[in-house]
Amino acid sequence: MRRIFALRLGVGMLVSIMGLAAVAGCTGKSDIQANLGESFSLAAGQSAAISGENLSIRFVELISDSRCPQGAVCIWEGEASSIVDITYSGEVNRKMLVQPGITSFTDTNFGVYTISFQVNPYPEVGKDIKTQDYRLKLIISK
Repeated sequence: MRRIFALRLGVGMLVSIMGLAAVAGCTGKSDIQANLGESFSLAAGQSAAISGENLSIRFVELISDSRCPQGAVCIWEGEASSIVDITYSGEVNRKMLVQPGITSFTDTNFGVYTISFQVNPYPEVGKDIKTQDYRLKLIISK
């Protein structure tokens, strides 16, 4: 009798732990809703569906960040490059976004849409930026 109770308790605990792990895994990477013309930010792996449009965008990863850090003197302003997946009418399109140096926002086109983007945070002398701390700030408009 005790063995059956222990087994049931063990299975119940296992199911509870698996459920909590699934919920915890979803919290950092959940999709967001965004409106045309409004600013929103994505961490790598996150995606946003654009309200009223058959369009979503996913920040896949930051490829590189060679922007000249604040507080440094550089010969070249550098650039930050990221990859996004843009899904329009069910078709996925991979696009590289390249932001030069100190620009606030950079624009690129995708069909009838303009995608304004900025990689944050901006590098500073003496401060390391962890990969998971990068965000892609976006504004999508028609």
